Amino acid sequence: MRHSTIKTLLIMAAVCPCFVACDDDKEPKVTYEFSVKAEDSAIAAPAEGCAQTILVTSTKTAGSSTTNVAYEVKSAPEWAPATIEQTALVINVAENSTTQTREPGNVTLLQAESGKELTISITQVGYEYSMSLAASYTTPRCKVLGITPKITGFDKNPVFTWTVKGPDDSEATAAGNGNTLNFIKLETGEYEVSLTVTDDSGISMSSSSKVNVETEKEAYSPFLSEVLDLELAPYSAVGVNNPFGKTDTKKSAMEKAREKLNKDFSASNTGIALGSLGGYIVFRFDHTVMNVSDLRDFRIGSFASKTSYPAPGVVFVAFDANQNGQPDEDEWYEIAGSEYGKTTTLSNLTVTYNRPDNFLTTVSMGKEVNDYITYTINGVPGALSSGSMPNTIPSWSFWLREGDEGKTITFTGVTQLPSNTQMNGMFPGATQWYDYGYVSNSDPKDEVNSSFDIDWAVDKDGKPVHLPGVDFIKVQTATMMDAGGWYGALKTSLNCAIDLHLTDKQIKTIEK
Repeated sequence: MRHSTIKTLLIMAAVCPCFVACDDDKEPKVTYEFSVKAEDSAIAAPAEGCAQTILVTSTKTAGSSTTNVAYEVKSAPEWAPATIEQTALVINVAENSTTQTREPGNVTLLQAESGKELTISITQVGYEYSMSLAASYTTPRCKVLGITPKITGFDKNPVFTWTVKGPDDSEATAAGNGNTLNFIKLETGEYEVSLTVTDDSGISMSSSSKVNVETEKEAYSPFLSEVLDLELAPYSAVGVNNPFGKTDTKKSAMEKAREKLNKDFSASNTGIALGSLGGYIVFRFDHTVMNVSDLRDFRIGSFASKTSYPAPGVVFVAFDANQNGQPDEDEWYEIAGSEYGKTTTLSNLTVTYNRPDNFLTTVSMGKEVNDYITYTINGVPGALSSGSMPNTIPSWSFWLREGDEGKTITFTGVTQLPSNTQMNGMFPGATQWYDYGYVSNSDPKDEVNSSFDIDWAVDKDGKPVHLPGVDFIKVQTATMMDAGGWYGALKTSLNCAIDLHLTDKQIKTIEK
């Protein structure tokens, strides 16, 4: 036991000098790191500016111990101030509202304890702005040419200012403020079109172009050229001689309507009747009817006088904005006549007529059928009587007299005016014309009050719209009036549709 203790003491005596040798009095080596990721060392900012958050490594290592070291922003460009938020650096690059690239700038950071500096470079491009028109365009007269500039940038509330100078003009006149100019002219010649575009950046650019307006290859007709749709409501034959027969289809009926209407006004042309409330016709010309300032643009004539007891018809117009050759539902605008917006005028109605079970061919005086054709207006029921004579029996389109398709006829989006013909006992009194803006609403030879200004068009909210011209016109009966046994259901009739600008007529518009 004693020998063992002595042996242990000898071993301890030998080890102790070794610990002392390993005890170094020198300070541990200190290193500093001051860096960012390689991709954060250079910022390429967009013109609209940006906020860049960068993680900065700022540490001190002494031996096995690593601690964070404070740093500060020594300098930064005025347009890219930098702040320190906890351990991250936030650089806010302001918008460069010019088209020029900025001079490069640097954000310099200082690690105060070590004196080390760290530089982050910043570049920023300017906005890419450009705007140009084609050098020249060619178009026939009375056709809309859409002129759209090529644009880069201008995405901060751009403002477009178009002007046009004609061959005989001393100065240019304002022509529009949309991104596309719908250009149309009656007169041939060379026109100068100019556009200036600005936006909230303060940048402005201008460009000009020549438009050569030529004579059409085939002379236009001032009269309607095609009937696109025809939906007749029930009507009496009193005072009208519709050309439709038992063998007609809708297609053949539209062609017969075109033949009746494709001509100048004649007091002897009875034209066609659209029937009672809702009945309509849609037609077009072989060109765009131009909207000429301060003038009425087209005429829709009628043979019906006050003693014929016509029903006024509402007019709708459409410009073929997408150039697909068809009147799309979102392109229709109502011509706001004198009764538009009054509390007595109803809008957006749905009218449905029910086909009778048996079609009458004759009726005797005093033996009329009171509910010959029933209908609803927005669900409220009503009926048309057969009248007391064969020509007062409300007619149902021949092509809809059989099959399920013609059991009902429904019209939507209908405008209804109060009837302007009042009953005086068994007979109607003379029709009282409305002030302006309706078909079958003037003496037949009254060119002024049977003519319409495209600038009377309004949208669904009643706001005026400016159309360069119209490609399609719709006329729709706007009253529901049964004038009794001798006259039956009143109807809108028309016997011509004329582009006034292709005639020698210049009819002033009215102040609204």
